[in-house]
Amino acid sequence: MPAIKNHIILLVLLIVWGCIDENITQVSEDLEITSSYSIPVGPLTYDINDYLENLDSLNVPWPDSLYYNDTLYPNYRSYLIRDDIKSFNFNQITENLDIIEAIMFRLIISNGYPTGALTQVYFADGDNVYVDSLFADGPYLIPPAAVDNEGIVTAPYEEIRDVYMSPYLINHLEDIRLIIIESTIFTTRPDILHVKFYSHYCFNLHIAVRIRLRFNINEL
Repeated sequence: MPAIKNHIILLVLLIVWGCIDENITQVSEDLEITSSYSIPVGPLTYDINDYLENLDSLNVPWPDSLYYNDTLYPNYRSYLIRDDIKSFNFNQITENLDIIEAIMFRLIISNGYPTGALTQVYFADGDNVYVDSLFADGPYLIPPAAVDNEGIVTAPYEEIRDVYMSPYLINHLEDIRLIIIESTIFTTRPDILHVKFYSHYCFNLHIAVRIRLRFNINEL
């Protein structure tokens, strides 16, 4: 019995060694490697002072708060719009855009206003022609900040949103030269009769992009 057991152990070792040796000598030259990294796109900050400075009826320095339905500070729309344009060339990331497997945009949102907001990010070419947008279903709705009984913001609404880009955008990366951020701040709120804004309130949006690459080991 011991002799038979020793032969079985030796046979198993030979089989295992043969498999290991075969795997080592037959490693594929087409081994793929996946890597990813993140780069910042930039922040956008929108505050109400832009609106206050354009009021003909307002003398500087302005008061520390504002009611939008006051006749002294007229606003005939129920929202304010802020656009921001940033230059961004994906060709600077890598010379070979074909190795880009996936692109994810991370939005760090902070809404310090007592009203809701909308935001959309567009990708455009050098002639300002839109190639694609970040939110395929339309502008993204951001809830308002929490307020106390006096209508004063107690804490901003904060959110982190990750969005993966469509294959269409990835296939047209070489055309993109601009990232256009459009933000809309509402000035009314159904559950608040007099919506109060303070000059230190602001809406912040930070954008970063995470890129996953896939390339062959023989390309290194």
